[in-house]
Amino acid sequence: MNHAASRRITAAQVPAAQWHGWLMHCVPTSVRPLVAPERRLVVLTPHPDDEVLACALLMQQHAESGGAVHIVAATDGEASHAEACWPMPQVQVIRCSERDEGLAALGLGHVPVTHLHLPDGGVAEAGGRLHAALLELVEPSDALVTTWRLDGHPDHECCGRVALDVARRLRIPLLQAPVWMWHWARPGAPQIPWQDLYALDAPPAALQRKIAALQAHRSQLQPRSARLGAVLDAAIVERAHWPREYFFCHGSS
Repeated sequence: MNHAASRRITAAQVPAAQWHGWLMHCVPTSVRPLVAPERRLVVLTPHPDDEVLACALLMQQHAESGGAVHIVAATDGEASHAEACWPMPQVQVIRCSERDEGLAALGLGHVPVTHLHLPDGGVAEAGGRLHAALLELVEPSDALVTTWRLDGHPDHECCGRVALDVARRLRIPLLQAPVWMWHWARPGAPQIPWQDLYALDAPPAALQRKIAALQAHRSQLQPRSARLGAVLDAAIVERAHWPREYFFCHGSS
């Protein structure tokens, strides 16, 4: 489980439809809100679009129940087109604009965003800065949500590890969403803590807003060049259409 080579992100090993069928039968839906409405939901997102892929349904549900949401943007996603030789300052502007458009599509355009401007692809090397920023921002009355600490992408994993430490220090609830895990893992794999995984169901209108929000991230959905495909492939886009989101849960709501 701790060997990063086993979590290498390539083409999806299991079709999204097969995952969906297995999850619907094997992973329980939480019988109560994953985050109590009196808690502020702090969303630590490694890159623009991760807040949509990881927890768009959760953010909508929390806001609709009267809860506050605050996004902490670890990076600006400026390295997503480095192989295609796009200038990083240009990509940074594009991706931050896409994030704003995506949040507006969710009805969350008013949500505050704290930008840490950590290096895209280098969050682990800047983990100390991330840790300090979270400790300064997060309160004992909050709840944290981020990507899973063993997701497969190094930025996602660092956000997960740092959030876990902060949550333990402050004794607050933590949700970790698998985003890329579905690419390299297999249903029922014994190294994954399925007993900690819970589903969040959402009404059709919330799902449609999530789909619209993802479509705002055009730079990630279109081919990067004549020889490079899109950052978000067909499998991850199909998973974004699931009527559920999944979270590894630590602590109570």
